[in-house]
Amino acid sequence: MGIAEILCAGILALGIGGTPERGEFACTHVPQIIERSRELGFRPALMISLIHHESRWQHRVVSHANACGLTQVLPRYTGGAPYPRGAGNPRLTCDQLKDPRVSIDAGSRALRYWIQRYGRGNERIGLCGYNAGFRCKTTRERPALSRAGRAGMSYARRVLRTASALEAYVRNNQGR
Repeated sequence: MGIAEILCAGILALGIGGTPERGEFACTHVPQIIERSRELGFRPALMISLIHHESRWQHRVVSHANACGLTQVLPRYTGGAPYPRGAGNPRLTCDQLKDPRVSIDAGSRALRYWIQRYGRGNERIGLCGYNAGFRCKTTRERPALSRAGRAGMSYARRVLRTASALEAYVRNNQGR
């Protein structure tokens, strides 16, 4: 069995997505997630887990803040920092972000930005940034995290916990 098949089995076994139907839907997108995560330098289980916590694999969902699609990207932030405009990355609409392939691509680039630039390689801080923006670090002037920063850190812990469970499933089932 290849990594995509093992990840899919883990998604289904761990109930990622919340329902068997959404788990099956998630499985159809695992190859793209593996490809994008390898290109951008993060673990596939991290994106699978992020999508689970952002949208429960419901690709048409729009949040109260108008974040759209599987990865819950805000359209107003596309075409900017994680999506350099000069590199053929136009601003995306909410309808475009409801396309799972577009959402996975945009969310993957945003996750890379938050981990590499904001978190300086720290996945927990990067995930917090993905969720709460630039409120996930303390400074001399601001020695305690804001409420949004604390919520973002809680989100990051949940995403990392799910990703770890999925990776443990993969480790335990490779070579079978």
